[in-house]
Amino acid sequence: MLSTDLRSQWMSKLLERFTVFVPAERENQVHWHRLEPADLGSGTDTVTPALRRIRASEPVKSFMFNPRQQVGAFPEKLKPAEPKTRVLLGVKNCDLVPLKVHDKILTDGEFNDPFYLAQRKNTILVAADCPVPEESCFCNLLGLTPFAGDDADAALSVCDGAFLLEVGERGRELIDAAPDLFRKASEGDAGVTRREEERKAAVAALNRINPTPWNPGLPAAVAAKRKDESFWQKHAEKCVECFGCLMGCPTCYCFLLYDQAREKGLDRTRVWDACYLAAYARVGGGANPRAEFVKRFANRFFCKFSDFKTDHGMFACSGCGRCFKACMGKIDIRKVLGEL
Repeated sequence: MLSTDLRSQWMSKLLERFTVFVPAERENQVHWHRLEPADLGSGTDTVTPALRRIRASEPVKSFMFNPRQQVGAFPEKLKPAEPKTRVLLGVKNCDLVPLKVHDKILTDGEFNDPFYLAQRKNTILVAADCPVPEESCFCNLLGLTPFAGDDADAALSVCDGAFLLEVGERGRELIDAAPDLFRKASEGDAGVTRREEERKAAVAALNRINPTPWNPGLPAAVAAKRKDESFWQKHAEKCVECFGCLMGCPTCYCFLLYDQAREKGLDRTRVWDACYLAAYARVGGGANPRAEFVKRFANRFFCKFSDFKTDHGMFACSGCGRCFKACMGKIDIRKVLGEL
């Protein structure tokens, strides 16, 4: 346990060892911010209030699976750099769970992505409770909670003027940076009691926001609509194809590779791709099995809520609500799936 008046001292010690990213409030939104020593001497605490809000606007996957990254070169061989160990302080559960999706795709098969692995290995993930869910949140519909389980290296709760930090083996480094600032918490501490009360209240709030569970046989129900174009057309009518839902999604993992020539060789770059793009499914000779947008719209649901669950045992969605917040047409996937 760490009293919040010692927060700056602790973070100063962390900066001596790590690159630290924290959530910060800007224009009533939470964004990831690289912590600098000057931030700690500013006299304004933007971190603690941001920790008590929902996830940052930017998905955590962007730290591991960069939106644009050089992944190859010719004739020389490109190897992943070994970055300084960094700390992501305040990762919500709806951003932790999506990393399991990326682990499954990028590290669990025949071919492992060395660039993703390098970033993952050099990142300490500190989860933070989400005590005040918003109307866009729906992690409960996916069987998740607004606080982390064992998927992070450490878990942080901000309650009653104290930071409660639970650490695993790797997370121990965060306490070792300033051991004299911490004291061991007990079940009788007011902060511990308050944390449990807030967690129960957050779960209750989510159940009020999303009172009706989805179909327990959702993967099969989605698959059964594979040829029902009228169903998907009805829901796709308001889509303006801005792709905000996919660019902000914490689980999307599709990418595109392209090569650029230079004077004595070439560079290969990977960028995020999106299945709503017209050319996404196009193959050699120009054939495109999803040339019509309604088919691309439906494919997103097949991928996240049917195929991935069937193939890998988990949904490729964490209920973070970024898709709804970003959508210009305010298409709510809760309503789409609620009809199945």
